[in-house]
Amino acid sequence: MKRALVLALVALWALGETPPGPMIFRPADQSVIQAGPVSVVAKGPADAKLELDGKPVEAQHPAAGVFAAIITPTAGRHQLSLAGRSIQFFVGASGAPEGWKQFRAHPPAAVNCETCHAVNQGAWDFKGGTVAENCFECHQQQSFPKVHQHNPEVLADCQLCHNPHGSTAKFHLKMAKETACKQCHG
Repeated sequence: MKRALVLALVALWALGETPPGPMIFRPADQSVIQAGPVSVVAKGPADAKLELDGKPVEAQHPAAGVFAAIITPTAGRHQLSLAGRSIQFFVGASGAPEGWKQFRAHPPAAVNCETCHAVNQGAWDFKGGTVAENCFECHQQQSFPKVHQHNPEVLADCQLCHNPHGSTAKFHLKMAKETACKQCHG
C-alpha cells in the first residue's frame, strides 16, 4: 500500500502535478529533530490553519497556500497539522519512538524559500526553468556524473527521486535507489 502511494506520487510529480490535498514538506513524518528552532514548510488551502499539538502556529505566506514557519517545540513527541493532514515528530536526543530517524533539512535552515522559489504567473513555483537549474545553484553540476548514471539533462527533475525540503533518508531519497531506477527502467 505504502509503495503504491509513493509510486502514484512520483507519477504525479513526473507529470509536473502537485499531489492532491495539503502537504507538510518539512519536517518529515516520524522524524527525530534536534532541540532548537525547527523550520516548517507546508502547502494547503490558503484559509487553512497550521497547528502544533492543536494550537495555532503563526506562519508566513510567501505565496497563496504556502506556509513557512520557525517553531521551537519542547522536548518530546509533537503533532503538526494542516487542513486534515498530520505528521508526528520527536524533539530531543533520547526517548524517540523506535524506528524513527533523524531529520535533516534541505536546504539548510539558513536558506529561505525564495532561494529556490518565486511567484510565477500567480503560482508558487521554482525560480529556474527546471528543478535541476535550482539544484545546481548550490550543488556542483561537474560532480553529478560521478554519483548518477545519467547526465543532468536526462534527469532534469531532481525531485522525482530526492526530497528537496529534507528527509530522514540518505541523500534525501524518496524511495530506495532500486525503486527509483525502476521508475524509468522497469
